[in-house]
Amino acid sequence: MDGGPSLDPGSPRVLFGTEMRRLREAAELSQVAVASRLGCTQTQVSRLEKATRTPSRSDAERLDRLFKTPSSSFFTRLHESIVSQSRTPAWFRDWAEEIEPTALVLRSWDPLLVPGLLQTEAYARYVLSQEPRMTPQDVEERIESPCMYGPSEWTGPGAVPFPTRPRSRRKMRTH
Repeated sequence: MDGGPSLDPGSPRVLFGTEMRRLREAAELSQVAVASRLGCTQTQVSRLEKATRTPSRSDAERLDRLFKTPSSSFFTRLHESIVSQSRTPAWFRDWAEEIEPTALVLRSWDPLLVPGLLQTEAYARYVLSQEPRMTPQDVEERIESPCMYGPSEWTGPGAVPFPTRPRSRRKMRTH
């Protein structure tokens, strides 16, 4: 058992890999030879044949030219079928199939709020007002709260402390 996801033997992706391997072997080509003609690695060819990698449109077009498929678009049509069945965007498929399996560490940075030094009172007011149970009075109380501008205990969206008030900035400049 290789630990990978089980694939539907009748899926277009499996058919793509099976036909690719059948045509490669009929042409007496190694995976390395096919890889050099496709402009990729032997590992990528292997993954295409095992249906553990989604082929790109350019892979499909090159395979149609390489193997001179009867309709000259066999692999291209299979590629379109594979992509149309997928419910994930192409950028995520590439991430999940190419990057994630070989990564040692995955890090993602998704800024949801403006960093503290760039925030203003108006920005703080807007962000706090988006909290579902926050009344306008609660927003103003939080804005005026001393903890808002010191060590933060705020636990709203993103739990990011807001910058010091203008009077505190003056104090910071004098130190």
